[in-house]
Amino acid sequence: MRRNSLHHQGFTLLELLMSMALFTIAAVSLAEALNMISLTVSESIDDTEVREQLRATMLEVSRDAALTAETRETNPDKRGLYFRIEVERLDLKNEDGQTLDNLFEVKVTAMRDLPSGRNEELDTASTVASPNLL
Repeated sequence: MRRNSLHHQGFTLLELLMSMALFTIAAVSLAEALNMISLTVSESIDDTEVREQLRATMLEVSRDAALTAETRETNPDKRGLYFRIEVERLDLKNEDGQTLDNLFEVKVTAMRDLPSGRNEELDTASTVASPNLL
């Protein structure tokens, strides 16, 4: 005797809907993670560029043979990035009590003009310079 059994192979509609929902959740999570990684890399590149420009500005100012005490700002670039340069004369004495001439502290601050009209301080670097050494 032969039995007639209806045994269907395949997935039910509920199983398909659940697997599609899980796949969608995983795909959206992956897309968000990739977006966050992309934003982080972009910000890191911007930070590196600002630090390199800050370093170059500080080297340029500290190697100036006509270094004098002053505070000034550079012109903003197309991104609103500019540098505040502060040069102060240092009054230092050596072990014998003699005043050390022509020593300056050079402080450069990277600033950004925000669309709201405020200024944002990004980074600061400082060094001691002497025009006599160069």
